[in-house]
Amino acid sequence: MLGINRRNSHPGERVLFETRPRFIVKLKSVILKFIIVLLLVYFFTTIVRYAAIVQGRINSLVNVPFVTGTTYGLTIIILLLLIWILWNILSWRSQNYTLTNQRVMVKTGIIRKKSVYMHYDKIQDIIVSQSLMERISYSGDIEIFGGHDRTSLILEDIPNPGEVENMLNRMIEGDNLEFETPPAKKPQKSRKKQSVMEEYDKKFKL
Repeated sequence: MLGINRRNSHPGERVLFETRPRFIVKLKSVILKFIIVLLLVYFFTTIVRYAAIVQGRINSLVNVPFVTGTTYGLTIIILLLLIWILWNILSWRSQNYTLTNQRVMVKTGIIRKKSVYMHYDKIQDIIVSQSLMERISYSGDIEIFGGHDRTSLILEDIPNPGEVENMLNRMIEGDNLEFETPPAKKPQKSRKKQSVMEEYDKKFKL
């Protein structure tokens, strides 16, 4: 089922790997904002100089502190953009995707933390989509559909979506049950699954 996770883990639950959205795709708007900030800082004195010319021409008609207003306005815009950039970066860092041997989880939130999850036995379908930018950056979106009230879970801009989809399908098919098998009963499969865990851990570690 899909719901709010109020505990860190369930009994016997193991984390297979953790990741977060691809930085360059998730924060492409941050790059644009940063470029705007650089342009405003670079042309700051030029804009203020033109504001002084405008003020000199209209000063005979109306007394308006055009230079002061332009300076304050540019400063406020730059500060707001920097705060916005910082907020976007913190939002990205707070967004975490986790696959365990029991469920897939999405954690978000800076001030108010939120975790949503779906158990593998509740998953009905998986859709993987990639934009041009996501294909270039080896990332994509994975939408997971559950069978309860049309619930869904979206892993946005996740790195290596094909590998994640493969792992999800394996867990849905029951591979996760073998993680819980005691080594004494099935030593060969246990060693095999441990190697799979190490393999995915290497691939998805940031």
